[in-house]
Amino acid sequence: MRQKEIFFSGIRSVLSHKLRSFLTLAGIIIGVAAVITIFSSVSAMKTLINNTISGMGYDNVIMLYSTRKDTDDEELKYKLPNRFKYLDYSDYEALRENLENVKIIYPYINERANTVINQQKKRIRVYGVGSEYYEQKPYEIDMGRNFLPIEEREGQNVCILGASLKEDYYSGRNPVGEKISFGNISVKIIGVMKQSDYNKNMRMNQWEKRRDQQSIFVPTKFAAKYFRKQMRVDEIVMQAKDYNSVGPMYNKARQIILARHKMAHDIEVVDISQRVLEIRNSINDFMKNWNIILVAIASISLLTGGLGLFSILLISIKERMTEIGIRKSVGAKNKDIFAHFLYESISLALFGGIIGAGIAVLIIQILSAKLQIPVDFPILGLVVGLLFALIVGFLSGFYPSYKAAKIDPVRAIFYYT
Repeated sequence: MRQKEIFFSGIRSVLSHKLRSFLTLAGIIIGVAAVITIFSSVSAMKTLINNTISGMGYDNVIMLYSTRKDTDDEELKYKLPNRFKYLDYSDYEALRENLENVKIIYPYINERANTVINQQKKRIRVYGVGSEYYEQKPYEIDMGRNFLPIEEREGQNVCILGASLKEDYYSGRNPVGEKISFGNISVKIIGVMKQSDYNKNMRMNQWEKRRDQQSIFVPTKFAAKYFRKQMRVDEIVMQAKDYNSVGPMYNKARQIILARHKMAHDIEVVDISQRVLEIRNSINDFMKNWNIILVAIASISLLTGGLGLFSILLISIKERMTEIGIRKSVGAKNKDIFAHFLYESISLALFGGIIGAGIAVLIIQILSAKLQIPVDFPILGLVVGLLFALIVGFLSGFYPSYKAAKIDPVRAIFYYT
């Protein structure tokens, strides 16, 4: 018999016992569906975590801040008079002018101030930031606009409200153009942040987003003038254009700061991107190991299905003794009988794998719709699932096929007589 005829003969045999074939392959169907769904779920979880980390705005980021503490032993640490120098706004200007391959750079101040907002007194968190802060996080402006370059350079009296403050104090109306005050300092509202959906899916920094929505944002130069002495700033945040630019930017920033601070190590330069990368690698390693564990567990269903397939094939040989004898009597060789039953076993397993893949697609779509998370169909999971099914089909069918090939044709024909 030709291989093509043997193949289609095996498939016809499978289709002639639909219910038995389906029940036999229940384990393989469940196993393949589980393997593909697990691959997809783990991949979606990894993507979600990585996107959440990226949403925090710390990719390729370097931060600078003063290291001096207000203690009594300052002079012991800095013997020379006036050796210590706080990070200030002029440091930011020097870095902005001299650094290359910088995507984002802004000075940062965090302060709590007594505020009069819509004729109500409240102690509110005030951030001094640059317009690039909203690009880094990222945040969107819902009403009004972002800071203009001239407002940042001159530290003008303007501010942007968090969405929660707008709802609390200006519910139902647009506050753009209104005035608020910090003591005797009046500032104009030029924009309102868009409400962040920090409760959607998993947001590792939802506490930060919620806090920011309850805050007021002013240009850093304004905050440095009114909330700090000698134009000090709390931090300077820099983000490189790409990962390869982080190292050169880090080294250049250190050189500039050391030169400006008379070689005193009073400013800490921290490579946040390296810490973020370590977190990403740890998560990826964990997900990879978790994927292996879950696939190993799901493979138990495939092995169970393989045992069922093995048993059914042995039973099928006894039921088809006469058929085997007739085939051999008209010229079928041992290898033809072996190939026929092996193709039948592999075909059953492959059908089970295809059905399992279809069920996995349905499960993935339901999960994606219910959880509102984009879950992609994993090609790797499909390949692994179908490959497992084929291996199970081959191993389960090898011995029964070998046994069928060795049957004596005369005894087979008269098996039931």
